[in-house]
Amino acid sequence: MPKKQKYTFVQIEDGKWYRMAGYTHTECCDCGLVHKEEYRIKDGHLEWRAWRDDERTEERRKELKIKVNRAKTKQ
Repeated sequence: MPKKQKYTFVQIEDGKWYRMAGYTHTECCDCGLVHKEEYRIKDGHLEWRAWRDDERTEERRKELKIKVNRAKTKQ
């Protein structure tokens, strides 16, 4: 069985500044939604991108006992 990969993440809070400290995922302070993040410097500018990590989100919400209900929308 493959060894489970360890992820480093930080739980963020509204309006708070964070120094880059080697974490690769951020977690929402309210709902446990986890995003994978990448940073780079290109042409002297810091660039950032992020996308939702559904697998890590599900794991964290289970750990934190957070249940999210979504209303279905009409198409």
